[in-house]
Amino acid sequence: MKKRERARKDGNVVFFPDLEKRLFEKGLDFIQKKQFREAIPYFEEAKEHDQENSDIWFALVLAYYESGSFEKAKEYTEEMLRIGIGEYFQTVDMLIMVLVQLKEYSRVVHTIEVLLEEHEVPVEKYEHFRRLLDFSRRMLNAVEENQPVEIEDEKEIKQVAPQSLNLFDPKDEKELLLQVANLAHQNIQPVLNEIRNYLQSSEGQPFIKTMLLHVLKEHQYHEPITVTKLQSSMVLIPKDLYDLRDHQQKIEVSKVLAEQLEQENPTLLEQAISLIDRHLFILYPFHYPSNDMRTLAAAYHILVLMFFAQDYSIDEMSDVYQSSEQDIETLLRYIQEIEEFSYPII
Repeated sequence: MKKRERARKDGNVVFFPDLEKRLFEKGLDFIQKKQFREAIPYFEEAKEHDQENSDIWFALVLAYYESGSFEKAKEYTEEMLRIGIGEYFQTVDMLIMVLVQLKEYSRVVHTIEVLLEEHEVPVEKYEHFRRLLDFSRRMLNAVEENQPVEIEDEKEIKQVAPQSLNLFDPKDEKELLLQVANLAHQNIQPVLNEIRNYLQSSEGQPFIKTMLLHVLKEHQYHEPITVTKLQSSMVLIPKDLYDLRDHQQKIEVSKVLAEQLEQENPTLLEQAISLIDRHLFILYPFHYPSNDMRTLAAAYHILVLMFFAQDYSIDEMSDVYQSSEQDIETLLRYIQEIEEFSYPII
């Protein structure tokens, strides 16, 4: 029988270990699926538990921005600057992108001009801010002169792709995530070779590699590429990649877990499926090393019990899922190793 520390209780309130991390990860699960509105409540609650965590603030602004709630994104970004949360230029960059969406071009121009005049812009960000300044000046002049704004002009800000992503040596991983997410709307030719080299390398974040594969898939990239991840490699054509929602292993292991937990403990079931989603995203386009879904379900059942600081017994799980204890322990170690990767901005 293996034991875990129980959840701490204060009065009538139970605090599960790392609650803000679990809330944050649940929000990121929705971000991964591009369900930005659904992510917001989890980030909001996580912020209540850890109000100085810049990753949570960043994710919250991103969720509001991508869901079209620009006023709320502006409010939170301004608050980050006011209280000094997060890296200054990254936060300013986020604020400027929000202001552009709100068509507050005058404020964009003033903000960037001040930064440039005071020579505070880092060298690697200078060209980016200069392009934003030129764009905003043109838009401001068009508005002031009551001229029609071309649709292409409005799209331009999204079409400006970076000349390099610095994938192997990112200055800031949160900024890198934002840049990679924006590639779906940009011309990726300037960074295509860099993406290919990164995907092929044995180095790098599995999470970022999955995001880049989705970018190539959205661009219908049809050339063969090599992907190396978690000590495995394969050659594939991005446009032919499968959709994670149709992953057969996920469907099968979720069904086994539902048989045991749907009535008994739906909260554990939801957490287990959330972990499966995240782990398959990290593994993508590879699969679990076993097709024994009952054993895999037992491993995930134990893992969520560990997260909720509940007692568990491998021999009991062996009886429930009709699997060997050794096989359960092997897969449990494997999914724990994947969990160590988690998300790069945690």
